[in-house]
Amino acid sequence: MRATRRRAPSSARRSAARKATAKPRSIGAKRSLKAAVRPAPPLPQVVLIRVCKPGWVVVVEKTPNAQGTRFVCPFCPASHRVPGPVRGFRKIRRAQWIKLRRVGE
Repeated sequence: MRATRRRAPSSARRSAARKATAKPRSIGAKRSLKAAVRPAPPLPQVVLIRVCKPGWVVVVEKTPNAQGTRFVCPFCPASHRVPGPVRGFRKIRRAQWIKLRRVGE
């Protein structure tokens, strides 16, 4: 036996493809407007920069032409300068930590 594909009758296909007609509006009816869907604002990019304690990095927001931010290091008495706003600290694995650049003193 040969496998054959059965198609729906042409009248069924035509009715499925037909669009629904719009209802006539009354004179005083308000038109419903769809809410404008705005794209989400882009998330700020962050950069990880090494600090003086091994395994710890400072999370810095990458802002174009931003002035350096001076922050007090939680691991030493010195203050450091980084190229943008500081967003926090993070502990990462050693292999990732080695690849990052050192914070500016």
